[in-house]
Parts: sequence; structure tokens; C-alpha cells
Amino acid sequence: METPHLLIFGLGYSGLRLARECLSAGWRISGTAREADKVAALKAQGIAAYRFVEGEALPAEDLAGVTHVLDTTVPTSEGAVPLPEARRLFDAGVRPGWAGMLSSTAVYGDALGEWVDENTPPHPGSQQGRARLLAESQWLAWGEETGVAVQVFRLPGLYGPGRSALDQVREGTARRIHREGHRTSRVHVDDVNAALRLSMASPRAGRVYNVADDEPASNAVVVDFACALLGADPPPLEHYEDLAPSDPRLRFLRESRLVSNGRLASELGWVPHYPTYREGLRAAFAEAQRG
Repeated sequence: METPHLLIFGLGYSGLRLARECLSAGWRISGTAREADKVAALKAQGIAAYRFVEGEALPAEDLAGVTHVLDTTVPTSEGAVPLPEARRLFDAGVRPGWAGMLSSTAVYGDALGEWVDENTPPHPGSQQGRARLLAESQWLAWGEETGVAVQVFRLPGLYGPGRSALDQVREGTARRIHREGHRTSRVHVDDVNAALRLSMASPRAGRVYNVADDEPASNAVVVDFACALLGADPPPLEHYEDLAPSDPRLRFLRESRLVSNGRLASELGWVPHYPTYREGLRAAFAEAQRG
């Protein structure tokens, strides 16, 4: 039986966590990073890592056995950054059976606090959302062109160990900002990777999936819970209406949507291990305690 070989474009927070899971399951892992020191660190973990420089080719002979491809990179206004290299590798004989792209629920734009699912027409209101939507269309078109089973995974706020409200409270950067009626969805990184593994086992070409937990919540509620876990005093409550036009939090609070995970659950049998922020933050807290 052929050993699965996963190529990850962008071995960052989510990609590296998935890479470690797959390595433990006996997979071969290749991946890219932009910094030479990070490439060296990845190689030390048993990952065939390559420095990604746009316009420079990866070694097709090393990647000839790739069975799965994942793009976790942030697209530009021109779309998916690694797609030209995926095209070149395909032309050189690399034939993955599955390809995935991590996108964002920002493609939906502002839903005025209503639920969105994969049948909701995308209407991005931010440059980030527009870039994600363009990258989605490019990857899906490549799948139709080549016969590679491409799937898109739309994520809301991603969190987990080392990247959560707990870390913001510890670092003194957490903010509690109230906007009347505003709630957002989020998802734990391990639940994202569980969705990817399920999709790899049962590819559905051209499918788009929302990956979100079961309970959207406000920013202030999540920060309050993190403070309670850490025994810290909550930061002062701010109000959306009082934020300066240049405040970076405006981008996250300007749009409001609740993200349904129904398709992922019904088609792939996905059940979140962390159905709400409470389970997710408790797990991240426990992991940090273990060191």
C-alpha cells in the first residue's frame, strides 16, 4: 500500500500541527516556508522542507509521490500564491488525489448577525475576503481542469494552544469590546485538522465546507472566560462605537455572521472535539500547564 505523502504549502500554525499528526500516523510530509531558519527547524522534525520563493521551482523529483496537497497560505489580491507551483509540479508528473485550501468565512461579508452556510452567496466586504474568494475560485478551477479533487475549507476565527484569548490575557493585549448583538464563530485548530483528515479519506471534488464550532460568542464573553481560567482581572470593557477609525479591531467587529457547520457534519461525519470556546480554552490551558 502506498504511503500517503502530504505536501503543505505554508507550514505555519495550522499546517505544522497537521504535519505532526500525519507524521505520527506514518505519512511522509513535505512542506514550504519562506525563512531559511524555519526550513532548517522543520527538517529537524522529520519534514522534507523547502524554502518557498515565488518563481523558483521546487524539486519535482522529490515530490513525485505526493498524494495530497494543502494550501494554508494567505492569498494576495492576485489570488492563491502557491498555485503556479502546483501547476508546474502537476505538469512535471506530480499527481495528487486530493487538494485542499484553507479559506476564510470573510468571503461571506456582513450577514447582519444571521447564519450563513455554503449556499449563502459570498459577498466579501474586505480585501481579505475578496482575496480569499479569488483564491478559492482559482483552486477549484484547477481541480476541474486537472481532475484533482480540490476542496475548500472556510474558517472563522482560528485558535488553539499558543494562539488564543489565553495568550492575549497573559501578554496583556486582550481587549473586551462590546457591540450590541455582535457574536462571531471560531474553531479550534485541531478540529480543523480533523476535518481535513476526514476529507482526505473521502474526497469530494469541488466541495466547499465551513469549519466552525457550535456556539458563536461575543469577544467580551470569550475574554472573560479566559480571564477566569487564569485568575486574572478582565481588561476594561470598551464599546464599539467609541473605537477610533484606525483601530485594528474594527475589521473584526464591523461584520457579523454566525457560521453553520451542517454540511461538514452531514457529509463527512465531522463532530467538533471542542464544540464551544469553553472546551477549547480549557484544553489550551491544560496543555500550557503541562508545558
